[in-house]
Amino acid sequence: MLDNSLFICYSTPNYSELTDICLNSLRDINVQHINHKLDIPSSSLVETNTGVCSDLWYYCVRNKINHLKDVLSNYKEYSDMKYFIFSDCDIHYIKKNEHEWSNLDEYITKGDKDVYFMAERGPERDVNSGFFIIKNTDYIPYLVSFFDEVLETFDVTDKNELGLGDQLIINNLKHKINWGHIPDEYIIAGPCPFDRNKCLLHHATSAGNVGEKLHQIYYVLHQLQN
Repeated sequence: MLDNSLFICYSTPNYSELTDICLNSLRDINVQHINHKLDIPSSSLVETNTGVCSDLWYYCVRNKINHLKDVLSNYKEYSDMKYFIFSDCDIHYIKKNEHEWSNLDEYITKGDKDVYFMAERGPERDVNSGFFIIKNTDYIPYLVSFFDEVLETFDVTDKNELGLGDQLIINNLKHKINWGHIPDEYIIAGPCPFDRNKCLLHHATSAGNVGEKLHQIYYVLHQLQN
């Protein structure tokens, strides 16, 4: 699966430590195809608070979707790729379970969905827009239109009503696409308990800033070693 997937990432300089961990961990599992965009926001954005729901944060969650859309719009150039995998950069990939990617591949190949999202933990089972896998099929143009609508909705929505930004909008509109969930055992979500023998990645959710995310990543790495 890793050999024929294009990983799509987006980051800004304030995320540099997290981005380095993310990209290095992808290389550790021998991922060869990475489309990473390093965006340089205006100095006025960088000088403000950089935590969750700051102006910079909203800028990033909007423009990561725009980057994804730009890549998907050229999907025919990637005919040798089976999947497009979108990944936030507060994610690190776990080498010791690298072999489990083949089982995830089998699950998705047998499934009838076109896009598979990481699930938010909890009874509502919302999707998390920080990690998802898209099959490279002729359904892609429809997904591009879907993400166009996400961006259009984002741009006309007052920030006081945006909450988790792109994720809120995707959850409100997801009934329009053919989607499913990635099984929980493959993903460590924030500080939640996890299956150490199957987990493929850790997404540092439930953390308000870069420092908290780094602390959570190092905590999980320590747990995986024990």
